[in-house]
Amino acid sequence: MRVHSNRSDDAMARVSFLLKSRRRAISLTVALILTLLYFRHVDIDNILQLQPTNTSSIATTTTHQSNEYFSIYKLPPSFINEPSHLTPIDQSTLIPQGNQPIDSAHRNGYLHTGACLFVMDSAGRFLFLKRSPSVVTCPNTWSILGEHSNVGEEAKDVPVRALEEELGLVVSVNDNGDDVSTAKGVNDERIAVTIQTLTDNPLYYIRHYGARNDNRIDRQLTYLLLVKLPRRQEDIQWKLDNEVANHKWITLSEMETWLKGDSKYDEPIGQWKETSDDGPANGEFCHRTIRTLYQLGVDRLKQIV
Repeated sequence: MRVHSNRSDDAMARVSFLLKSRRRAISLTVALILTLLYFRHVDIDNILQLQPTNTSSIATTTTHQSNEYFSIYKLPPSFINEPSHLTPIDQSTLIPQGNQPIDSAHRNGYLHTGACLFVMDSAGRFLFLKRSPSVVTCPNTWSILGEHSNVGEEAKDVPVRALEEELGLVVSVNDNGDDVSTAKGVNDERIAVTIQTLTDNPLYYIRHYGARNDNRIDRQLTYLLLVKLPRRQEDIQWKLDNEVANHKWITLSEMETWLKGDSKYDEPIGQWKETSDDGPANGEFCHRTIRTLYQLGVDRLKQIV
């Protein structure tokens, strides 16, 4: 009986040990799971707080992007088919469709509005800007000043904001003496500019960027404008945007020669090719589509300058 009792006691002890071991294993497993969940929670909740060096950069980027919303539109029913590139359209006929972020507008090809500015100094020279090599769209290429319209922004205010944000100018517009700009705390001297439209109506600009650029489509009703400065460019203090790598001032004749002689446009092209992706840029301008817009502007400028 004593031997049997000892065996029973040993068996009970083993069972007890196994139960305790299993409980400890379960407890450790639960503790491990809870620990992983906790740190996963901390990582998610604090992803913007654990990197104090980048906080201001993130805030700045977010603030900038929050302003990058477009009012988007549909074409009026009178357009059964999509208009050809550079077709003049009265903006008042467009049908508002709400607002969209800039990325969504380009990914979905939503129609929005904007302006391209031929900035001319008193000596008759025009400003061209070279894009930084670090920008996503069209790095290391030349362009005139361009700007999208913000939500609720009137067409006349877009060039004023572009001059301020991209060139560092605080301007007033010589249009019945109305001052349509805001200084935003800048104490620089105001520069009185004259802004003139180059076409009776804005132009339907369309660019298919192709598979190399996520099939983005830029549809923009574009105001083509001439901005006349009252002084020579040497006598104006400039503060160019950090996305500008270089700039230069050229005459209208030099501009026309440059556009026509750019290596990317040597071969005759059809209408469809002017608005479609044409491979990596190998000329000094981003693509054929923007070049055709600039060339139309040159043709108008030759009539009035």
